[in-house]
Amino acid sequence: MGCPVKPKTIEIIIVILFEISFILLAVQAVNIDDTPRLKIAIMAFFLTLVPYVAERLLRISLPVGIKSLIPFALFVHTAGGIMRWYWELSGFYYDKIAHIVAGLALGLVIFASFLTFMQYTDYGRDMQRRSVLVWTALITFMFGLFWEFEEMSIDSVMLTTYSGGVYDSIGDMIGNIVGIILCLYVAKRWMDSVPPEKSISTLLGKD
Repeated sequence: MGCPVKPKTIEIIIVILFEISFILLAVQAVNIDDTPRLKIAIMAFFLTLVPYVAERLLRISLPVGIKSLIPFALFVHTAGGIMRWYWELSGFYYDKIAHIVAGLALGLVIFASFLTFMQYTDYGRDMQRRSVLVWTALITFMFGLFWEFEEMSIDSVMLTTYSGGVYDSIGDMIGNIVGIILCLYVAKRWMDSVPPEKSISTLLGKD
């Protein structure tokens, strides 16, 4: 029997496929003369590499799933604009799914940031597990709230339609909250795998 494929190997393959998709999206943006979203596609390509750089610089290993969720969230938003899926694929529902994915991905990134903080600081080592979850949820929620406020502010100044109005923003926040709940579920499962006598920052070293 052959050796089973490791989860990290699968994640690397997924990330590579997303990177290829960002290149293709950039090409499509050029074809349709969508310069602003071309920049977004290029940015998404490089943002996907940030976790790998962070792992190398901080000498950590992020829990499996985080590095693939980041490009997934970026892909949903980037492709939604360039491929016009926001408008052609039942836009309202697509947008809310995008916010759920974004809330989940961002929440896990913030959770991993707390793990790193706990590992490298004396104060972080004293943080309780429940407080990590609370702060993860709070910061992710506040980021989503700030994002919606910025969209509405841009609309009022530039006369654009990024936010879609108050009801659309409320729907976006509900999507964000669902993503946060999913994030807390995953984070809690990860934390439960760590014995009580050990710091949850050990999650940064697990394969």
